[in-house]
Order: sequence, then structure tokens, then C-alpha cells
Amino acid sequence: MSLSRNRFLSVVIPLLAAIAPLRAGVPQAYKWSVQYLIDNSQTVFGRSQAVYPRAERGLAISPDGNFLYTGYIQSFNNGNNILDRNMRSTNTGEVRKIDLRIADYENATKAVLLYHRAKAIAVDDEEHVYLADGASIDVYDPDLQKSELSIPMDTCEGVAVTHEGGDLVLYATERNQRELHRFLIDTRFGSEGCQATPAGLGGSGVMTIPGALSLRGVAVDSQGRIWMADADADSVFRINPDGSGLVSATVPKAMAVAFYNDTALVTRGTDRQIALVSPDMVVEGNLAVPWEQLELAPYGNNRDSALSGIAVIPGNKGFYVVNEHGQTANQKSTYGRPDQNSEVINGKLYIDAYQDDNEPILRALPVLIEDAAAAASPIPIGSQP
Repeated sequence: MSLSRNRFLSVVIPLLAAIAPLRAGVPQAYKWSVQYLIDNSQTVFGRSQAVYPRAERGLAISPDGNFLYTGYIQSFNNGNNILDRNMRSTNTGEVRKIDLRIADYENATKAVLLYHRAKAIAVDDEEHVYLADGASIDVYDPDLQKSELSIPMDTCEGVAVTHEGGDLVLYATERNQRELHRFLIDTRFGSEGCQATPAGLGGSGVMTIPGALSLRGVAVDSQGRIWMADADADSVFRINPDGSGLVSATVPKAMAVAFYNDTALVTRGTDRQIALVSPDMVVEGNLAVPWEQLELAPYGNNRDSALSGIAVIPGNKGFYVVNEHGQTANQKSTYGRPDQNSEVINGKLYIDAYQDDNEPILRALPVLIEDAAAAASPIPIGSQP
């Protein structure tokens, strides 16, 4: 998965001019790679990936930075193949736990929770996993084996968990109702006493967001303020925990929010960009994925490629982002595990020579301008010709 020197430069250098005007503290360039994808010619836990899973959306990272949790909207339905887009039901998805320390995609998949369409995911500091599945928020243990709590919702597509004082607090968005919900979470997970109690936001724990049309991802910044993405309103909303101070910024097709230091990273759906929003709600620029250098099809499957779920690596060491409906370019793939489908074509090795691979999770690591300039120079900086 490592990039050659020339390929690295072709990914990093074009970003320098575009990002350089940003304020101090924001990375000015990134090294992009594919962290994980669905290799169509391989199996996970004995199940072929040729037709499942697809439509990846939710993404979260464990507090120690070792595991990703990601949700797919489409999968098998009671053992049958993928359903038509208009016939999906809540038992067609799946959630995966991915070990980031393992390079092989199939070996990196440590757990699979079947029939769960997690459109948003959050993980608390004890690694309980919160899955927004529209009609409910389901809380699972770290290995996705045990259901510990279920909170009835309606069309929930955003979850964020945080500490406020001594309380564990869950924020959730209701897409159709244009509401933000706040719950106090009883931490006796798995016991009969565990429950989620609506409270706060200046009232009973529910607040309608004026101007919202279709609330999606939600996140909490370092000051405790709640940010919400709205794809239909082309906006990001921000509000204080007590329900005061509502403000917004224009971000087209806003899907999900995460924080790199004090900057909000907002994925822009089928625009396939990531907006950078300052703490005072100013859009300072956009990050673009170097699709060609990564050998990914920018428009994806059926021209429906999007950037959706996003998670920042603990310690602000980079971030991961979901390329929903993404695929490798030209019906080939240079990624994955070599097998009977691998072949050298025109002097180049393709791991899958005649079919694309799908739903990549992208990793972006910050690169200092000085490091990129040194790599670009034919003579190492500081040395004599």
C-alpha cells in the first residue's frame, strides 16, 4: 500500500498551493492512501464479497486509534443476494470492526454485525459502539457481539457521544423531523438499569433546528458545541449545549462532521470534497481527493460516488473518510490480496485484473510543506551540489 516517490509527490505537491492560504495549525498537505476496501475476489468469514457489502456510510475510530467501525447499507437479506435499491429493509446491512494494524484487508476484519444499516457510528471512551440505524440507536460491546442498549428513534442518521461534567451524553439527529436529541446515558451497559434519558438543550432533550431540511451527521467540538450537517439545506449548523446560539454556514451537500484540532472537516457527499470550517463558521477551503493517483474512479459505481463518514485519528494525526459507492478505476484494481485474478498487463501488476474493487476507506496523513519540498528537490535541502 506504500506509494512510490514519484506517486507520493504527484499526490502531495498539487495540494500545496490549494491549501497554503489556510491559517496556522491546519495541515497544508496530505499523503493519501487506501486503508481498506472490499476485495470482490476474496471472502470474509467464509462469505464471498463479490456482491456484498456495498453503500458504505458510517465511520468511527476507537479511542486508542487501533480500530475502525464502519457500516454498509447494503448486504445480504436473510441469505439472499443484495436487494434492489427500492426494496431495501433494515435487515440488509452490516457493520465491520477493522484492525488498522493489519495490512491485509480480509485478515484486518475482526468482527461483522449482520443485518444492521449503520448510517452513522460513534464510539465512547470505553469503546461501546453506537449505531444509528434510522429507527433506533443500538449500543454494542467493542466486538459487536452483545447488544447493550437500544434507543427508539425515527429517522436517525447522526450520533455523537461526549462527556459533559460527570455525565456521558449522546447527541443524535432526526433527519425527517429536523431535530437534535440529547440523552443522558446510564453507563451500566448490559444491565436492566441501563437506559437513555432525554434531557437538556434548554428543555426535554429535543430541539427543532430552524432552517434545517435533512439533518445527517453530528459532532461535538472541543468547546462542547454541537455541529450538524444537512445535505438538503447545504448547511452546517452549530448550537450550544443549552440550545442557545444557533448559527450556520453554507456547505453544499454536507454529510458528516469531524474535528481536526479546532477545524471542522465536513464531507460534501457527491461533490466528493471535504470543506474546512473554522470555529467561527467561516469556510476556509476544501480538500480534494487525488483520485487518479490512487487509481480510483472519481465518479464511482453508477456515477454515485460520495464522501460520507469521516473520523479523525486520535492526536490529530490524520483522518479516515469513506468513499461511499467508490470503486477502483478501469475495471481493475492494484489493491488487495494476489490470487488467481491477478495478472501483469502491459508490464503492470493488477491484483484484480478484470474487475473493480469497492467502497474504499481513504486515509489522509498530514505532510509538512518542508518535508514535501525536500522530497521534491533533486538535491536534499541543506546539502551542497
